[in-house]
Amino acid sequence: MIKQLLAKNKIVQRVKAVKDLFLEKLDSLNHVQLEQIQKLEKLNQLDPLDFKVEQLNNSTEQIRQENAETKRKADLSLQNQAFLLKFSVDIVKNLQLLTGDWKQKGDLILNTLLKNHEDSQKTAYQQSSLILDALQKIQEANQKILEDIHTQKYKVIIDQKYFQDLDIELMTYLYSYLPHRRAVDIGANRGDVSSRLLQAGYQVYAFEPFPPVIDKLKNRLGNHPNFQLFPLAIGSENQTQELHIATDETPDNTYQDASFYSSLTKHSLSEGLVFTDTITVTVKTLASLHDGEELPKDIGLVKIDTEGFDLEVIKGMGNYRYPVVVAEFWDQNFPFGRSGAMNQLPDLVKAMKERDYHWHLVIYRIWGSSDVSYYCNSAYSLDNSWGNVFFFQDYQVFHQALLWSASVMPATYFSA
Repeated sequence: MIKQLLAKNKIVQRVKAVKDLFLEKLDSLNHVQLEQIQKLEKLNQLDPLDFKVEQLNNSTEQIRQENAETKRKADLSLQNQAFLLKFSVDIVKNLQLLTGDWKQKGDLILNTLLKNHEDSQKTAYQQSSLILDALQKIQEANQKILEDIHTQKYKVIIDQKYFQDLDIELMTYLYSYLPHRRAVDIGANRGDVSSRLLQAGYQVYAFEPFPPVIDKLKNRLGNHPNFQLFPLAIGSENQTQELHIATDETPDNTYQDASFYSSLTKHSLSEGLVFTDTITVTVKTLASLHDGEELPKDIGLVKIDTEGFDLEVIKGMGNYRYPVVVAEFWDQNFPFGRSGAMNQLPDLVKAMKERDYHWHLVIYRIWGSSDVSYYCNSAYSLDNSWGNVFFFQDYQVFHQALLWSASVMPATYFSA
């Protein structure tokens, strides 16, 4: 009977409507605060090496601002509760002026409202305290990341007789993280990469089509028990093709060994280098070599350096996949890449994503400069740049490559 009378009373209905609206707003505020915690926890879980120090500083400042905003909203919530209580009490006091049963009903409603307000206030304080504690912990963790980055030290040893370019050293570093210890060196030339991979422990299968270079490679590494040489070129089809032979025509022999620049595609060259001759060579695909059991299937790393022909090598992979594939790229304004090249970075990235390589790391130089830098997971090619792009199917292997790169060279970041 009391419930029916209360339900029909307009004042009581008004109180109930205001109370329901307030509780709805309180739930909404709690939801927003929870989203802030989840967002900040995700930020804290990200690998700090994926961000530059400036970004970490910005995230710390953002945490301070969100901390203050959360406290402001908590205070506003309490103010809203106080307002609702005062409004409700005023209504109930009006009810208490009535006589008979309505006075008892007014007392009952007042006691209920006071109890609800006390519980809501306690809950709001507890939630605000938890949020502020979580924000403080995240802020402290990010500060620790900044301190680690600023204080980390590295020892650099230079020995050109043993160590090679950073690109090659990354290949040797990844040896410990690959499921297979076999590597393929496509475009081996005189064997600088093959030699270093053998030193690291890889079993190397090398491909080189130019006869004079093949002889040098045999003399250098032919007796190594883990080295196997194939006098072939690798491409997208099984066929014969013309290999364009480069010649150094500079007065002072600027390029020293022009055999490095011979290619299956007649691309542009820098000043002083010219293609002067062609020879016919045999071209096979990686897929056909696996199918014919000439090349084992459990390959850990494939390195491609075919002077502008690298995309064609990738097309010949068929359905075979390797944990790490390294390809050389040239920017469209790089002297060798202005025409005829088949190894521009956007094309390589697109082709490898289609083959389920979801992460890549670019190590590059700018033409005319010896500085080396890196960036990740972008198909953007810096003007006049060239270098190597490492493709990964496994995130953990990519992560190890990223850690190593961050320790030995500066990162490149892009901004508007």
